[in-house]
Amino acid sequence: MFGSDLLRRLSIRSFALLRIRGASNWLIPEELVPAHSSVYPEDATRLLSVGANGGDISIIKYNPSRDTLVHASVYSEPNFQPSWQSVHPVERDILYSVDEANPGGLVSFHLDRGSGTLRKLSRSNGINGTVSIAIQNNLVVVAAYLGQSVQAFETNDQGDISNPRDTFTYSLNQPGTDPERQEAPHPHQALIDPSGRFIVVPDLGADLLRLYAINGTRISELPAVPIPPGSGPRHGHFLELDLPIARQTMFYLVTELRNSVIVYTVDYPKTGSMTFSRVQEIDTLPGIDTRNATVPPNAGEIVISNDKRFLYVSNRNDFTFKNRAYGPSDSIALYKIDCETGLLTFVKLMEAGGIMPRHFSFDPSNEYVAIALQLSDVVVMYRRNAATGEFIAPEYDETRITIPNKPVCIQWL
Repeated sequence: MFGSDLLRRLSIRSFALLRIRGASNWLIPEELVPAHSSVYPEDATRLLSVGANGGDISIIKYNPSRDTLVHASVYSEPNFQPSWQSVHPVERDILYSVDEANPGGLVSFHLDRGSGTLRKLSRSNGINGTVSIAIQNNLVVVAAYLGQSVQAFETNDQGDISNPRDTFTYSLNQPGTDPERQEAPHPHQALIDPSGRFIVVPDLGADLLRLYAINGTRISELPAVPIPPGSGPRHGHFLELDLPIARQTMFYLVTELRNSVIVYTVDYPKTGSMTFSRVQEIDTLPGIDTRNATVPPNAGEIVISNDKRFLYVSNRNDFTFKNRAYGPSDSIALYKIDCETGLLTFVKLMEAGGIMPRHFSFDPSNEYVAIALQLSDVVVMYRRNAATGEFIAPEYDETRITIPNKPVCIQWL
């Protein structure tokens, strides 16, 4: 029996490697794909949401033991631009999505895990161009890129959404260092600091970190933190270092226009705010000259592994990897984090699996990473080597799945 089972597995793998790239996943039934070792029980599936700029939120299923991605459902409505999704921190079956259209807003859904379908619960219109969501308890804060604003909403464990409770809209006296991209303020992300007392919003157009104090379901503005001119701050990530004497909070900021990561130490003075002290800046494309590029590359998402040892940044339109079987590929930059100082050391560039990796995310175990490739219309799944931090290339095409209409956000549900 062992010999025949081995031959069956080898034949299936051979067939998988010979299948036409880009063909539908049903050519290999999921139950016939051989199993791999995984932290999850055999044949357990994980759901992921994929937001696409073209108007869809797709729910897909990933089987870790068999390395297969399949479609579960698609939610779509006219003039809907769901460019970012976040899961309710307690009620995990409630999913929130921005609407980047005009009018923009915030939408909530209920996820049926059995069928993998979404049911719309509530919507609150806001300022156009919302691109990011931060949730804490009953507070939801969004950043509106085109609307030049930050808004706060109230929600509950049923997914209801209030009208905007607070709105902060900004303007510039004159364009920034990059007049094409910094003609106006562009809040790009909202994130909550580790203390749970503050909201931080990188503003790409104004070269600022905008700060807000949290008071229940309301927020109040604090003095902003200036960023080097022309940086274009996009997204950030907090990290707490467990040092022998005291815990040190770090903040890692990816800049879209300078293609760098700026590292800050964060302190909490008795004045009731936050201070950011810059300690390092490091390139996301080290050693690569992009000055003559037809389309300039731009750094995208930033993620830290849950073991606090590695940091990852996606590069878009760098085309570092050429002539791959699926075409050219942009890159994911890998850095090692010093556990005592929080400083970064560049390790290598890894294949993203296609073009424009606007967003990527790890599963809770950090064994798997899902990457949304906006201009390839594909989501790809990699395994991660926990010792080295590197991504492990998939063995065959069942870990790539077509998502039409420009996938830009992927979240584990």
